[in-house]
Amino acid sequence: MELFREMSERGVVGDTITYNTLIQGLLKAGDCEKAQKIFIQMVSFGVSPDLWTYNILLDGLCNDGKLEKALVTFEHVQKSKMELDIFTYNIMIEGMCKAGKVEDGWGLFCSLSLKGVKPNVVTYNTMISGLCSKRLLQEADALFREMKEDGPLPDSGTYNILIRAYLRDGDKAGSAELIKEMRSCGFEGDASTIGLVSNMLHDGRLDKSFLHMLP
Repeated sequence: MELFREMSERGVVGDTITYNTLIQGLLKAGDCEKAQKIFIQMVSFGVSPDLWTYNILLDGLCNDGKLEKALVTFEHVQKSKMELDIFTYNIMIEGMCKAGKVEDGWGLFCSLSLKGVKPNVVTYNTMISGLCSKRLLQEADALFREMKEDGPLPDSGTYNILIRAYLRDGDKAGSAELIKEMRSCGFEGDASTIGLVSNMLHDGRLDKSFLHMLP
């Protein structure tokens, strides 16, 4: 930041990469307000933001709980001639789901095919996680089946998200079946799943048949 200030004082205008690096650094440091000011300065100085600039800003706004501001920026980018990639949509779908606006996330997810954008495993996992957070397990399971039939194939994250959701919902048989399927695919329970299983074993909600989940 000090170097950037010196550059500004000397009348040296940074390029897009310079601004992207600075904005990303400020957002990682939790200074969302300053990052937004630097973005405004960037535009006012005639430095054109690229898609990476917007992805950085959108991700930072969503992580800071400023979904409404992110939506305004997202709408602006959509109206521009910039071609959005799946990373941009993943950021917004996750932001919506984390803010509890799972229906909005679902709407954006369903619009991807109309936009000619192919969802990747992160897109599916994010949407499945959002549906599970609202206890919409049938809808989440339908997406899971869609992945297995049409791709992208589920990964370790997909299985762990669903296993935790089934366990929290009290569906021991369903979670046991998923665990079996996950292990047959060469995946294992992650730290969050193992932690949940351990707690449920400890308080008696699960029996010892689930011990094989633990390392």
